Amino acid sequence: MKAPKTFPPGKGQVLYAKSKVYIHVTSNKNDNIPGYLTIVKPFPDSKNDELIISFIPELDLSIEDKTTLDYFDLYGLDGEKNDFYSNNKNDINGKNFPQIIRFIDRPRISSISSYAFGAVINQLYTIQVRPKKTSLWEGSIILHPKQENDKLPALFFHDDESLGTKREQKLKNQNFEPYSENQIGGNSLYWGGDRFISCLKNYATLTESTLETGMFLINCTQEDAMNFVPNILNNDQNKDDNSYDFNAEVNQVLTTAKWNLLTGLASITGFAKKQINNAIDNKILPQSLQKYVERSEVKKITDDFDSASVYLAKWALSVQEEAEKNRKMIIGNEYYKELISVELGDKFIELTPLEVSKAARRGKMNKEDWNKFFDSNGSLQFTIHEIIGQIFHSGLEEDIRKDAWLFLLGVFPWDTTVSEREQLKKSLENNYIEYKNSWKADLTKQENDAFWKDQKVRIYKDLKRTDRDVDFFKSSKGDDSDDDYDDDYDGSYWNEEDEFGNETLFHNKNLLVMRDILFSYNELNYNLGYVQGMCDLLAPLYCVLKDEAITFWAFSNFMERMERNFVRNLSGMKAQMVTLTELVQFMLPDLYVHLEKCDSSNLFFFFRMLLVWFKRELSFLETMDLWEIMWTDYYSSQFILFFALAILQKHSKIIMKTLKGFDGILRYINDLSGKLDVQDLLTRSELLFLKFKQMVELIDRTSAGTSFNSKQAGEPVKPISDELRTLLSKEIVIEKEETRTSETPFG
Repeated sequence: MKAPKTFPPGKGQVLYAKSKVYIHVTSNKNDNIPGYLTIVKPFPDSKNDELIISFIPELDLSIEDKTTLDYFDLYGLDGEKNDFYSNNKNDINGKNFPQIIRFIDRPRISSISSYAFGAVINQLYTIQVRPKKTSLWEGSIILHPKQENDKLPALFFHDDESLGTKREQKLKNQNFEPYSENQIGGNSLYWGGDRFISCLKNYATLTESTLETGMFLINCTQEDAMNFVPNILNNDQNKDDNSYDFNAEVNQVLTTAKWNLLTGLASITGFAKKQINNAIDNKILPQSLQKYVERSEVKKITDDFDSASVYLAKWALSVQEEAEKNRKMIIGNEYYKELISVELGDKFIELTPLEVSKAARRGKMNKEDWNKFFDSNGSLQFTIHEIIGQIFHSGLEEDIRKDAWLFLLGVFPWDTTVSEREQLKKSLENNYIEYKNSWKADLTKQENDAFWKDQKVRIYKDLKRTDRDVDFFKSSKGDDSDDDYDDDYDGSYWNEEDEFGNETLFHNKNLLVMRDILFSYNELNYNLGYVQGMCDLLAPLYCVLKDEAITFWAFSNFMERMERNFVRNLSGMKAQMVTLTELVQFMLPDLYVHLEKCDSSNLFFFFRMLLVWFKRELSFLETMDLWEIMWTDYYSSQFILFFALAILQKHSKIIMKTLKGFDGILRYINDLSGKLDVQDLLTRSELLFLKFKQMVELIDRTSAGTSFNSKQAGEPVKPISDELRTLLSKEIVIEKEETRTSETPFG
């Protein structure tokens, strides 16, 4: 059977599927999560080490995909006839290769809110196999990724429920081969996982460890093999020292290997430390995440952005642990509490209504105000600090944003004249055309490059749902239908196939321009590529600037500071969440203690808000009001964290008095969407920053002449952490994506 040369958009080819594979969430079988274990080829040109092994819960599947997997489980590897194996084992029609061609939606690598997960073969280090030994015990496997922080739960094969496994056993019996093909640990009983191992061996080299039965290295290097099988026999002590205990050393190595594995499982979000004893038997998932998974309020966030699920999986527990480390230093430090109380007052941190009203913001800067900053040649007549100070405290009227934003976003330097800016604009336009032509003219890449196709699907999907309630992006047909096919439409604005193969007509030329800008940005920043949420950042820029080339450069400069939010490992988002958590501990300690009691101290509800700077919580115009203030970096390049702090400060009394649980707090914060008063919160943000700065300066002055020693570490305690201190800096925090290679996963 020939491999298909093309796949349906957004689909992957099924190479293996097994039904009734379970995650055992608790010891109660009613909590088990049934699903399918699959091996999927994501793109036609994907290599064997780029195949995806995934677990997909039954409830996550569409009816079409579930029907496909059920059929493949029964007939995918054997066909509908009764011959279990082909005689030619090396032919593609041989055993454990697909006999039929079927496609399903390309599996997601991470979706913590639904228990689904996946791993590319080249990202896997080992697979641990525990065969079924009796009819009373299910066999299981555990996949161990190369990244320490990516830990996956055990998968149990419920053979008595799987129609595919029952048919396989029947065919094997008929063929007088009733035993397992991979007799791991001497086990000969056939079980569902045996076929998975046999199938996987067609696409990867599995090397079994001599230290632990059932532990296989995947495509291991020579170094991996040496580390996994120590050369104990060559130890000189074997020959000369009669006291040397060979078995003791083997046992020690084995024990160490097991312990490293288990502590790795326990150290990250996948398995909480308090459940390490249960993790050893791989029976349950952590209670620390379980409460998040099924909550509808959490799903509102994770459904909006895939990266929110990845963040939960990789970093949520880590952020909480770091916050706990700093808690004693900040909240539990009575000396500093007393110092601030004596020097600044008991209620220094509180914002009174009178204090907020006195600090109310000024009216927006209009065209006349803006023109006063420049002379007849267009040169700035005031200092940069003066003009950004006025923008920070006032904001901008709509008619001057087109000019002012280009300075705030660094497209035009402040110290240029009108003529110099015109020359620069022409140069930028020419440079943009080069980036645009590089992908438009490369038809080969558009037709054959898997990464390009993946990016296209992602960009189209996001454009389709970005700000369609804004007139600038509405359908030119006068309705919001994006999928209705119009035979009379000439396709000049949009005429592409969506990921399901349906013709999609966006009927809006502005979306077409946005598409070109995003594809061109892919050429400029190939390592990062397109990531979900970038459409949210681009839309307001193009709506205001209405110039394709200039918008491209404004967006590129905006992404310089925002790239840290979109890097694949989400380390930038983790750093901001840690800093925000410490900021709440420092400025609102009573509220933080209450959030701890309500299991809400990880502040996950701010993830989406920080990711795209409150774009989903504010109206289109309010988003512009907020962003232009943030771009000034007047007080801090991370002033957005003080805006988040202001939200908590404003609602702290209600939260502490009326909300007593996780669900209530998460629902309350989520329900603030569309109800945030931007101008009031900006006022509070400024007041909180000034108080923060004053507190830091007071502590710095005091600690300079006082010795504070840590009883545990024997080192001076840092009264102000490095994370908090960066909030006083106006220098933009830059974090770039790692270099993309052929092994880099998409998305």
